[in-house]
Amino acid sequence: MLEIQNQEHFDAVKAFAESTGRMAQLQSKLDYLDNYGGEGKTKCLLGYDWAPYSFAFTMMRLMPNGEYERWFNGGLIFHGAHDNGGDGSYPTLSVCLTPTDGWSIHT
Repeated sequence: MLEIQNQEHFDAVKAFAESTGRMAQLQSKLDYLDNYGGEGKTKCLLGYDWAPYSFAFTMMRLMPNGEYERWFNGGLIFHGAHDNGGDGSYPTLSVCLTPTDGWSIHT
C-alpha cells in the first residue's frame, strides 16, 4: 500500500515525469514500493525529499496484531545530469553504482 504524505509534491513530480517522458519509469518504482514485501504486508509512506523530483519514504510492516510498525527508511531519488547520474554530488548526495537517468530506490 502506498500512502502519499505530500500530495502537492507528488503531483509536481508526476507532472515533471510526464513532461519529460519518464512517467513509465517513475510508475514502475512506485509500483515496486507499493507491493514491497507482498500484497497487504507493508505500507509505504511516501513524502517530500529536498533533492529535486525525489521522495523520502518510510516502509511500515504489518505485525501479527494487525498494526503497522516502522521497518526502514529510504529515498526514491531522481538522478540525471544535475547530479552526474548519481555520483554522490549535490543536489542529491546519493550514489548509484552505474550512472542513472531517472529514479532509483536508496535505502
